[in-house]
Amino acid sequence: MGPGATRATASAAVEAVLASIRQATAESGDKLHIAHFGTFQRTERSARQGYDINTGTMRPLPARQVLAFTPTKSLLP
Repeated sequence: MGPGATRATASAAVEAVLASIRQATAESGDKLHIAHFGTFQRTERSARQGYDINTGTMRPLPARQVLAFTPTKSLLP
């Protein structure tokens, strides 16, 4: 994919990479390390109270799993 790639082609490529990362973290025990880039890791966010800006009230947010990224030192300035 070069500089003349269409938005649709770029979007499809990004979605394919993200799908691969999701699949790899699900199969490999929650962690995926890409050399010279960083580590993707599934973590558990606990249940908590969140503020609903539409009603102005607090409401419970359920526990969920999220994908976190930690860059390698070579990516940091």
